[in-house]
Amino acid sequence: MSPGRIAEVLSVNIRLCLTEIFSNRVRTIITSFGIFLGIGALLTNLSFIRAMRDNVEQNLEKMGGLNVVTINQVEPGSLQEKMRFQRSEGLSIGEMEKLTADLPYVRKVLTTADIGRARVMYRGRDRRARVSAVGLEHAELYDYRIGEGRWFTAEQMSRSQRVCVAGPGVVNRLIPPGESAVGKTMLVRGVPMTVVGVIQTEQRYDRRSREVLIPYSVYERDFGGFHKRVGSVSVLLTGSEHADEFRRTVGTRLLSAHRGVRDFEIQLNEEKIQEQRKAMVGLQAVLWSIAVISLVGGGVSIMNIMFATIGDRIREIGIRKALGARRADVFVQFFTEAILVCFVGGTPGLLLGLAVTSFPPGIFPFTPRLTIMDYFIAFCFTVVSGMMSGLVPALKASGMRPVDALRY
Repeated sequence: MSPGRIAEVLSVNIRLCLTEIFSNRVRTIITSFGIFLGIGALLTNLSFIRAMRDNVEQNLEKMGGLNVVTINQVEPGSLQEKMRFQRSEGLSIGEMEKLTADLPYVRKVLTTADIGRARVMYRGRDRRARVSAVGLEHAELYDYRIGEGRWFTAEQMSRSQRVCVAGPGVVNRLIPPGESAVGKTMLVRGVPMTVVGVIQTEQRYDRRSREVLIPYSVYERDFGGFHKRVGSVSVLLTGSEHADEFRRTVGTRLLSAHRGVRDFEIQLNEEKIQEQRKAMVGLQAVLWSIAVISLVGGGVSIMNIMFATIGDRIREIGIRKALGARRADVFVQFFTEAILVCFVGGTPGLLLGLAVTSFPPGIFPFTPRLTIMDYFIAFCFTVVSGMMSGLVPALKASGMRPVDALRY
């Protein structure tokens, strides 16, 4: 078939299809509703899948990258274990610096301490917040951004000045609307702290929104000192390839220092990321299943209507064939009609996916995002659904004999 003949066949059949669709607008809209839901579900799920991937990458940055290793204090699970754990002095920054001093691949023992949930007060108002003591490098290493004010300075850290950086969830609860939090003095566990910066968070449910960070030097002086037990200690390595060696070497040294008591666990950031990715794969499978099932349901609905339509248009098929229409002409007509019906539902489905990404930040725990490739995938699914739902009905219509069709 020449290109001119193909163009002529497509032009004629598209006009016939559009005439049929506009003549039965209500039936077409109802028939394509399943495709609308399927494409909308597909784009919505793709946006959430992409948002979860972004969330994993952001968590990697917030955990300091793959070069950070965390040693966590293990809580006893029984009375016997509790009595055995009493032989150990627990974790401390000072102990970790001493144990890793001769390891060339240890860049720094991070001076951080989780003080825990504490009451933060300002002029009679109070709220609970997670208070942590951090070092000067904490902001860069864990990708903290300051929206108002600034981070601690080296001078404030060296002089142990009572300053803090607070999350917006804490600030908005304590500081009256319209007032700047920078320069205000809040009581953190009864200790006055001057706010020098407000943490910038993109999401309403971000854990950092409810944090208060103080200089580690202030923690040493006012909250317990350098050798106090801590819940975890983080160590920055020169490269992630040394993580396994660090685990073996430091694990042996800690076991000896703690008198044979394994009251700690060494966790690599790489393992945390792998756990998150495994959980994400399972959720992705569920989301993809929902979208595909919706599309298959919509395709089956269109196929059923196409079969019913052929039954109503048998005489039309017979007249076309009697006037010289070929089998390919009839096949293209019904095949194209099924695809166009899918586009009637698929087009608003594309708009529904766009609407999901237009919600203001903070509505969802993470920010849905779509790319041009996602819309192209949805477009391809629309075409494939139309082809699959129209193939069998089109073959049935094109296989009718003019003599049999004209009897109706």
